[in-house]
Amino acid sequence: MNERGERNASTAAGGATLGVVLAGGASSRMGVDKARLRLDGRTLAERAAERLAAVCAEVFVADRGRGVVPGVRSVEDGPGEGPAAALLGAARTAPGRAVLALACDLPAVPESLLVEIVRRGETRRADCVLARTARGFEPLVARYSPRALAALAEQVRGGRYALRELFTRDDLTVEVIEGAALARHGEPERLFANLNTPEDLAEQAELDRNG
Repeated sequence: MNERGERNASTAAGGATLGVVLAGGASSRMGVDKARLRLDGRTLAERAAERLAAVCAEVFVADRGRGVVPGVRSVEDGPGEGPAAALLGAARTAPGRAVLALACDLPAVPESLLVEIVRRGETRRADCVLARTARGFEPLVARYSPRALAALAEQVRGGRYALRELFTRDDLTVEVIEGAALARHGEPERLFANLNTPEDLAEQAELDRNG
């Protein structure tokens, strides 16, 4: 299959899933807005939106309405704080849709992993699909079904904002990608390396240059 065919197949896999860039963080350790930082000529938010667009037919940017990616719909936060508020803002804007979340400060997450997450969610009808590494669940690269988003809204109403609480609920099905299945997409520690400081950004730029 050629590159265009692969991209079309990837997008078809996520046709019912809404891609959401998580780009509303405070960026306190970086000192500037991470979503607008440039890496290889594009902002981190633009790069994340491009990866999601290769997998999902529709993409939003949860950036508290700041419009950080021109031409891509920007959404306000919903109730709560942090990533929970971003996800609920997207769910409020597009009710009844599953959401594939990707934090903008995770530039090493490959398209292949996003495709697998969406396919597992849509074919196995799991409420949450995400990777688990040695440090635990990776909730900022995950697919959440409408049932999972409703459960998150319930949590938030109770003042609980941690996404990880969803993965231990008995009323939700959770599909986990780990071990050899995860390693097929790359070195797990590298895949989920956050860009939190200027040094992290410089290291990622060097890795990009060296392939």
